[in-house]
Amino acid sequence: MSESSRDAILIGYGEVGRAFASRIELSSNGLRCVDPVAAGQHGARLVESALPDKIVPGTLVLSAVPSAAAQAVADQLASRSDALLYIDLTSSPQELMRTCATKFEGSKVAFVDGAIMGSVDLAGADAPIILSGSEADRAATELATIGLNAKALANSQPGDACGLKLLRTLMTKGIEALAVECFAAADRMGLSAEIRSNLADINARPFPDLLDAMVRTHVVHAPRRQHEVAAALEQARALGLHATVTEAVLDAYRRTAHRSETEKPQSPTQVEQAVRWLAEGLTKVSA
Repeated sequence: MSESSRDAILIGYGEVGRAFASRIELSSNGLRCVDPVAAGQHGARLVESALPDKIVPGTLVLSAVPSAAAQAVADQLASRSDALLYIDLTSSPQELMRTCATKFEGSKVAFVDGAIMGSVDLAGADAPIILSGSEADRAATELATIGLNAKALANSQPGDACGLKLLRTLMTKGIEALAVECFAAADRMGLSAEIRSNLADINARPFPDLLDAMVRTHVVHAPRRQHEVAAALEQARALGLHATVTEAVLDAYRRTAHRSETEKPQSPTQVEQAVRWLAEGLTKVSA
C-alpha cells in the first residue's frame, strides 16, 4: 500500500478526532471516522456509528475515545483476524493500558499506547504524541507518514506513554487550577497585568530545575512557607473567593511542616532524597 493511499480508521470524533481527521485526510484516501455518539454527516465527512465488518489488512487504527471506553474498543479490535496497527490515544492510566495490551497477545493486531502531550486546542494536529510498547517505533513512522508528530519512548512497555502523560497532568492541571484562583484574586485587586508581569521571572531558569529546587527545599522550609501560603489564602478569602486548591496547598505544607518539626531531617542535597522522604508522608496520608 502506498503512503498516499494508506487506509486509516479514526475512532472518536471529539476535538482530537476532528483535528486529526483533517490532517490525516491530506495523506490518506481511505480515512474512515467512527463514533456512535457523533455518527452522521459532518460537512463533507461521514462519521460512521460502528467499525466496518471488514477492515483492510495493514490499516492504521487510532482511538481517541474517552478513557472509560478504552477496554471496549480494545475488545472489539483484539478479536479481528486481520493484521492491523492499533494506537490507543485515550490518556488512560498505566495499568488500564497494560490490561488492554494483554487482550492483543497472540493477536494479529499490534497494540501501541499513545499519549498526546500538548494541547490539541492550541496546537491542533501538530500536538506531540508519545508512543510506548514493542511496536512504538513502527507506530511513530506510520504516524509521521500521515502528518502527525509522534515519538517513541525507548525500551518501553504499553502504558508508559499514558503513564507519563498523567504524571504531566498532575503538574499541569494543578497549575491550571491554581492559576484560576490566582488570576481571580488579581482581577478583584486590580492587579491582573501586574501579576502576569511579576510571574515572568519564573522563566529565568529551566522549569524542571525550578521544580527540583522547590521540592528539595520544601523538606526544611515548609514550616516557614506555610505562613506565607496562609496569608495568601486569607487575602483570597477577604476578596470573597473560595480558594479550595490553595486550601489543599496549605494542608500539604502543614503536613510537611509537622513531619519536619517532628523528625528534624537534614536538608537534602539531591532532589531524589527529598522526593523519597516526602513520598513517605504521602503514603502515610493515604494509608
